[in-house]
Amino acid sequence: MPRAKARKEPMVLITFHIPERMLKELDRLVEEGRYPSRSEAIRVAIRDLLVKERLGKKLGALPAPFWA
Repeated sequence: MPRAKARKEPMVLITFHIPERMLKELDRLVEEGRYPSRSEAIRVAIRDLLVKERLGKKLGALPAPFWA
C-alpha cells in the first residue's frame, strides 16, 4: 500500500545570526548524517521548541507563546 504524501507547506526564507561555535556543532551533526541539511536540523529544533512550549502551556507551566 503506498504511503500518503505529506502535505507540503510553502517554505519561507529567514535569515538569522548564530554563534560560530553553534554553527560548527550543527555542521557536525549534518556531517555525521543525523540530519540531511542545516535547514532540516533547524526545522526539527524549531518544531521541538514549539511542541515543548505548547505542552508547557497545556500543563500551565509556561506562559502562552505569541503564536498560540
